[in-house]
Amino acid sequence: MCDFTRPQEPILAAPDFAKARKVAEETLQRLKIIYPPVDPRFVAEALGINVNYVRFSFPTSEEISGYIQPDKNQIVVNEELPTNRILFTIAHELGHFLLHKRYVKSHNYNVFPRYNNYPKGKPPEEVEADIFAANLLVPFCMLKKYENVASTHELAKMFCVSEDVIVNQLYWLRATSR
Repeated sequence: MCDFTRPQEPILAAPDFAKARKVAEETLQRLKIIYPPVDPRFVAEALGINVNYVRFSFPTSEEISGYIQPDKNQIVVNEELPTNRILFTIAHELGHFLLHKRYVKSHNYNVFPRYNNYPKGKPPEEVEADIFAANLLVPFCMLKKYENVASTHELAKMFCVSEDVIVNQLYWLRATSR
């Protein structure tokens, strides 16, 4: 089991948004996934990573979405989360597997509690894993096809993510298209 505390120091100085997007796109291309919704469990299993659903005891169940066990090539997910949160968690942890091999094998890797108020800001590794997850689940190439024909609510259902993920992806899609 992992220690559920914050790491001492981040490995990255800053998140690399372009790299996170590129690795997500390359992963989808390699697996020939071209239509939503993207199933991150399928992606994980295609990459040889097992996904294990666990019921945590209280208060851990309220604090942890999931984590990776790199030595077991496994993602552990809190089974009590809503479906869209489970999918995002699997995609986020895949991001750690694909982007942060050095980090997850270091003494700094610990499981982060599920909250948005980080005293020193969200660690760069966590931001990168979030960007990877958003781009794996809602890649720009797929979102472009539907952005003008469906509402944010409809897109969230289509991609099996929260409306917040859709709003953020639409923002970045439009910002990078300029």
